[in-house]
Amino acid sequence: MRNKDLLQGVAILSVAALLAKVLSAAYRIPYQNLSGDMGYYVYQQVYPLYGIIITLSMYGFPVVLSKHRAELLAVGKNEEARKITSLLFYGLLIVAALSWKLLFFLAPMIAEMMGDKNLISPIRAMSYVVFLLPFLSVGRGYHQGAGELIPTAVSHIVEQFVRVVLILGFTYFFVIAGFDAYQIGSGAAYGSFFGGLIGIIALLLLTKGVWMKELLHPNKLRGRNIFKQNWSMFKHSLFICLSALMFVLMQLVDAFTIVQLLQMSGVQPEVAFKAKGVYDRGQPLIQLGTVLATTLTLALVPMLSKAVTENEMYMAKKYQNLSYRLVFLIGGAATVGLVIIIEPTNHMLFTDTTGTDVLGVLSIAIVLSSFFVTLSAVLQGYNYTYVPAIAVGIGATAKLGLNVLFVPIFGTIGAAWSTVVAMLVMVIYLVMSLKRKRQLYVGPFSLYVRIGCVLVMMGLLTSLWKSGITTVLPMEDRGMDTIIALSSAGVGGIVVVCCLFLLPIFTEEEWNKIPKLNKVRARFGKRRR
Repeated sequence: MRNKDLLQGVAILSVAALLAKVLSAAYRIPYQNLSGDMGYYVYQQVYPLYGIIITLSMYGFPVVLSKHRAELLAVGKNEEARKITSLLFYGLLIVAALSWKLLFFLAPMIAEMMGDKNLISPIRAMSYVVFLLPFLSVGRGYHQGAGELIPTAVSHIVEQFVRVVLILGFTYFFVIAGFDAYQIGSGAAYGSFFGGLIGIIALLLLTKGVWMKELLHPNKLRGRNIFKQNWSMFKHSLFICLSALMFVLMQLVDAFTIVQLLQMSGVQPEVAFKAKGVYDRGQPLIQLGTVLATTLTLALVPMLSKAVTENEMYMAKKYQNLSYRLVFLIGGAATVGLVIIIEPTNHMLFTDTTGTDVLGVLSIAIVLSSFFVTLSAVLQGYNYTYVPAIAVGIGATAKLGLNVLFVPIFGTIGAAWSTVVAMLVMVIYLVMSLKRKRQLYVGPFSLYVRIGCVLVMMGLLTSLWKSGITTVLPMEDRGMDTIIALSSAGVGGIVVVCCLFLLPIFTEEEWNKIPKLNKVRARFGKRRR
């Protein structure tokens, strides 16, 4: 029964993480429609702080704490487990207080570094999210260590849902009230904080506050131990979730460089702010595309990890090869399709077609980020957790250097290309790392050629459909662009699905290993017969 509950918890946690990612990316679209490019720019400048905190409190500290607690409880060291939980909580509380103080009082300097003095208020508004870190991290980690994953899953979904509702609600009322972009951005930042606060309340209600009652009084803990123990746990947590921080770190680099570099190259401040807001339209497209492309692929990673643990390396290689082909097919289709329909899609989702060329370049990042996420998961399956962390460091450094090189010359399209190149560098590093460790297995090249042919066919038919329907519907308004974008996406999707089920892209054995898709294929086959 215990194993069954644990597996159910893992499944619920995986679904919760997926839903949270979709919510986190999708709400930006209505937010831009409400606040405009200027309002969107303001929020995106301060969002990375929230992104870092929420990633650490979901994938970093809870994982490390749960591992330490499970190990101590397994050998009957209950008091030691309480002590390490308390040390982390009070340590994170101190870090949160210091971080808030720095962010709040150094907000003018940070705003100056970002190239916009008016960002002081939104930065200060977002600074309060650091206080969520100790409560969410320790509450989740405590119960994950006992195999109780449902509180983490439910609190995460509640937090994200409430956050999205509050952000959009505050934005709507602030826009109606005639507030400026910076006040709207501050309201959205407070929405993020209150969403996290509701997440903490949900966690306390679900667990009846057991983890809070278990905390030792600070007087029983030695001050030196607080820093010594937590430094080790902090490094480990950051190491674990650095690959999950990839998107946020890229956005952080952009927040500190794009506006500054545009102004240094002679662009007027307000023009630079709006250009950054238009550039940021690409973030939800990349994130949603990556989630779509990696959902099925990541479902194969636990099978790969199990095969490695049981020393069945032949099966591990088969899962690895299958993962790459799936991500190439789905991520490639998302990239090719979006590049073709980027103009009507831009108008459909956002307020106009401004920045279509920039979004077209950023669309290329979907397939690269999908490969990065998949390769990172594969490396973790082989217990090489440090390699993706190094790759992110290399990628962020490359992104910074390329922004400095490209943005003054090419503007925001230069920043888009720097994102694409930085992600390509990360993917190449992971591939070379797997190769050096003699664990890389991509399978026969001919299989990728078949997928490439499917993508070419999909691209051609989607282009033909788009051209035809554009001729029939020549009016250039948002409703027509919506019809063009959705119908073209539908045609592309049908082409891929038909090729997937009718052509020998995957073997029968592989179909049986792809979660859920085999059932769809079986039904599809019955209908054809």
